[in-house]
Amino acid sequence: MKVIKHQGWGRTKKTLSKCYASNELNSNIIRSTCNGLPIGLGRSYGDSSINSTGVYYSMVDKKKIEINALTKTAKCEAGATIGDLERTAIRFGLFPPTVPGTEHVTIGGAIASNIHGKSHHIAGSFGNSVVDLKLATSTEELLNLSPTGPTSKDFWATVGGMGLTGIITEATIQLKEVETAYIKVEEKRANNLTDLMNWLIEFDKKYLYTVAWIDLSGKFLGRGKVLGGNHATQVELPEKFLKNPLSIDKPKNLKFPNVFFVNFINTFTVSIFNKIWFKKPLKNGIYKSRSFFHPLDSFTGWNRLYGSHGLIQYQFKVSFENQSFLSEVLVCLKRAKIKSALGVLKILGNTDKSMLGFASPGWTLAFDVSANSKNIENLLRQLNQKLCLLGGKVYLTKDSSLEEHFFDLMYPAKNEWKDVKLKLDPLNYWQSDQGRRLGLC
Repeated sequence: MKVIKHQGWGRTKKTLSKCYASNELNSNIIRSTCNGLPIGLGRSYGDSSINSTGVYYSMVDKKKIEINALTKTAKCEAGATIGDLERTAIRFGLFPPTVPGTEHVTIGGAIASNIHGKSHHIAGSFGNSVVDLKLATSTEELLNLSPTGPTSKDFWATVGGMGLTGIITEATIQLKEVETAYIKVEEKRANNLTDLMNWLIEFDKKYLYTVAWIDLSGKFLGRGKVLGGNHATQVELPEKFLKNPLSIDKPKNLKFPNVFFVNFINTFTVSIFNKIWFKKPLKNGIYKSRSFFHPLDSFTGWNRLYGSHGLIQYQFKVSFENQSFLSEVLVCLKRAKIKSALGVLKILGNTDKSMLGFASPGWTLAFDVSANSKNIENLLRQLNQKLCLLGGKVYLTKDSSLEEHFFDLMYPAKNEWKDVKLKLDPLNYWQSDQGRRLGLC
């Protein structure tokens, strides 16, 4: 056991708490502590990985990965990261179907959040590729859970369950075959929201990976850039990449110094950045997969740019039928004079199978803002209220402020999920600040 300082990626909540290794879990510790929460690398933005009244259990030292080339699967300890899995699997010509925008997410965290990525319109969420998992419970059982069969309810309560059913210790991930570690990329500019959305729809038809950056500053017309990509074949590789076609490099370690006590991300700097980003040359050609999937990972600690108050990332989804809500959000941001440099628009595919699942067919928009932005709390409350009327949702891994009555409307399977949690965790030991705020524990 050790005492750690722990915070989410948004840096809005910090704790100083005892932290145990996952294999230290036993009845004596459970009896002597109020509650516990499994944690990974702290890349969730809000308070879903924060437990201010209890202790933590960390899996980050458990990173073993075994590849089975015949079944095209990877058996991963829960502390291995998405980046670890990518670099290990690619040597066998394999790759995970779903990866998020950062490689610094543990496998346990990816399952607990049921992450999604640029491939959701085809591959779905991360849980779709989980063949089975092992769960350590507060009653000291080690359960083997599968997506089908007698343990399926427990499985789909744990996938997307935000770590509140127990400690995910290990999982088997289904991989897919690829020829190279490179991505063939195309990028297009759009001058308004309608064009941006139309380009995304077209790109979804021909690319496995799609995403759009949207300019949330200036006139708030929805201009932006759409990016699409497919895994490159060996025939498509330029000669300079043929020497190591199945190799993924680690991120560069360019550190932002911890000296940004004031918010460097303000209306002036965001406007300048967005103008430059919109006008910079379009990407077209063959690129390394890491720079395509995880462009910010080369800059360690970029979240410090938001100053000591930290940042909020807000991500929601809305159905295709209610896509006009995207325009309403742009209007609301403009009225509130809130600007963001990291606005991301994507199309979601099949409905998330997990009980607390976020994704279903429609649009999802995410944006970062400084936590001390004027009017931000009122704005998010207004957006949440309208989302409930439209059948939309807020993504829990990004959430830091959702109120319980809004959550109950967005996530109607809450009570069913709580029944499974009671079975898996009769002591109600697994808790988080977010879980308590939303009435999950």
